[in-house]
Amino acid sequence: MSLESVGVNLDGFRKALSAFASSVNVITMWDDDDKPLGMTATAFSSVSADPALVLVCINRSTRTFERITKRRRFGVNILGSVARDISDYCAKSGADKYLNEMWLDNDPNWHSPALAGAMAFIDCEIEQEIHAGTHAVLIGAVKEIGLNAHPQENDPLIYFSGAYRPLQAVVNYPRPQLLPIMLEDVS
Repeated sequence: MSLESVGVNLDGFRKALSAFASSVNVITMWDDDDKPLGMTATAFSSVSADPALVLVCINRSTRTFERITKRRRFGVNILGSVARDISDYCAKSGADKYLNEMWLDNDPNWHSPALAGAMAFIDCEIEQEIHAGTHAVLIGAVKEIGLNAHPQENDPLIYFSGAYRPLQAVVNYPRPQLLPIMLEDVS
């Protein structure tokens, strides 16, 4: 296997990022009329365990960004494979993606909309906002966490190379060839 140089351009950048397998998440927020909205995102990561911090990256030109930064709250719903239709719905560009009330977990502890079918829900308050290019990195302080009571009944929803991919239970990778390693005597 070898790499081919393609230069730094939008097409090459997108192709390189499509080689990154990631979980599929729906970022949720409330609109001005307290209606729940969602946006599908793969740009999510943990930042710190103590204190508990996560980050999401959102395009600053979107209504989603305006709504989240106005309320200073967002939820991260880590999706399982059963929520693929919700992911597809929230991934549509342009229109507001109002969430069906039947999809929600109405626990009074949540400050952001939580999807009942999520593998996990992370309720956040914006701690820091960093502008970078067309996007903003929103670092959220985790205020509440919800976990699926039966995670073993649902595979994670994974996105790779422009498509959803199943999780394989067991993968047999070929063993690498032994490398010539010389150990020096450190005594």
